[in-house]
Amino acid sequence: MSELQNMMNQVVSALVHARRSPILRTPEDEGLDYEDVKITALDGVELDAWFIPAESNKVIICNHFSPGNRYGYPGHLDEYNTSGGFEVNFIPKYKALHDAGYNVLTYDMRNHGTSQEANDGISTVGAYEWQDVVGSINYIRNREDTKDYRISLQSNCMGAEATFIALEKMPEAFESVEALVAAQPLSGEPMIQRMVDGAGMSPEMYDVAIEAYDKALREQTGFGVDRYDMPKIAHLVKIPTLLLQVKEDLMTKPFDMENIYANLGTEDKKLVWVEGTPMRFHGYTYFSEKPEEMIEWFNAHMK
Repeated sequence: MSELQNMMNQVVSALVHARRSPILRTPEDEGLDYEDVKITALDGVELDAWFIPAESNKVIICNHFSPGNRYGYPGHLDEYNTSGGFEVNFIPKYKALHDAGYNVLTYDMRNHGTSQEANDGISTVGAYEWQDVVGSINYIRNREDTKDYRISLQSNCMGAEATFIALEKMPEAFESVEALVAAQPLSGEPMIQRMVDGAGMSPEMYDVAIEAYDKALREQTGFGVDRYDMPKIAHLVKIPTLLLQVKEDLMTKPFDMENIYANLGTEDKKLVWVEGTPMRFHGYTYFSEKPEEMIEWFNAHMK
């Protein structure tokens, strides 16, 4: 086995066997009442969730990135210090949404947080998890006191990719979804190109590295790199969409988000760049620290 193939095998293994991270905070930390609830994904997987009630008929469904969970990610703890050494805490984001008049449903995707293990514990970064997204929408529509609620989504990384794939697989599930805020959907090829750059290899190695990554990914998950071509399926996203991306993200390249944005199937769209940092996880803390653009987007589309 070549050194490059061995490296890609290890990279894919780390990605698909994402370590579960603990839930360190709850909505109560921000003074919010909430319910512990169970969501059933489309294929029957049980997902643990919080429902945060507000005095309205509008709900924002939030999910997360990998290896995070519905609370965020304890990156400030040594054993979870994988990206910058800081905590991602989603609770202030939920507080901001609640105070703006929105109910919030947020859930752990399969194989993350405290949700059920599925697919042999393999995280496919959206390829199976799209069923969790549909399950979260169905939960609101089937719950007696929320069945007539207006729905929008705030999806993050793995959760954003799962949302895009769900729109491809089951567009009818989104017929009454009013708006989407998607943080950092990620395509496979630019991620691998960034890896090649980071390893000090020549751009001439891009195609070889992509082939090696694709081989490892197919062997470990059954899916190839082409499953994660977000610009290719972005035209299926016809919901008014705000995209957010760390511009100098060490895990991808700006052209990927630019292409996703250009290809969206809606003219009602906005792209927010997070600048001044190369840390991808700052894209996940952004709406907890600066919720205004997110709130404005939902307010404009859920009047």
